[in-house]
Amino acid sequence: MSEQLVLREVIPSDAQNLIDFLQRADQQSDFIVFDHDITLEKEEVALDAIFQSRFDELELALFEESVIGFCRIENVDDVKAELGVVVDQDFWNNKIASYLIEDCLFWAKDSPLKKIFLEVYKNNSAAIHIYQKYGFTTELEKDKTLVMSKMV
Repeated sequence: MSEQLVLREVIPSDAQNLIDFLQRADQQSDFIVFDHDITLEKEEVALDAIFQSRFDELELALFEESVIGFCRIENVDDVKAELGVVVDQDFWNNKIASYLIEDCLFWAKDSPLKKIFLEVYKNNSAAIHIYQKYGFTTELEKDKTLVMSKMV
């Protein structure tokens, strides 16, 4: 599979492919919520803003030219950002989330960001394991979720 898997930064022309992926992912997991009001034009503008930003990153995993996963770093302020990762259920357990997180954390080292955090459901043990593997530690425990973070 690695010969057909491509990881790269998002570009505005990926908008429709990303929308299609998010609609699929929304059906596969209770952990994903898709905004059904998104339009192609809005998504292209959003992806262009991410592409131009020094504080935001969006890495895609493509298989046979279709998005099968992404990792997003979304700034909260000039030094802190939230990380999120989603992988198509058909590709779980193939290290795609790990590859995407590695790429985003590598990008973050050269960014102005100092801290990356995320929120994960307590019952999502696979995700928690991956985040711990990359140095995220629990900062706050909520009723159903954990807030994890790491310095970059």
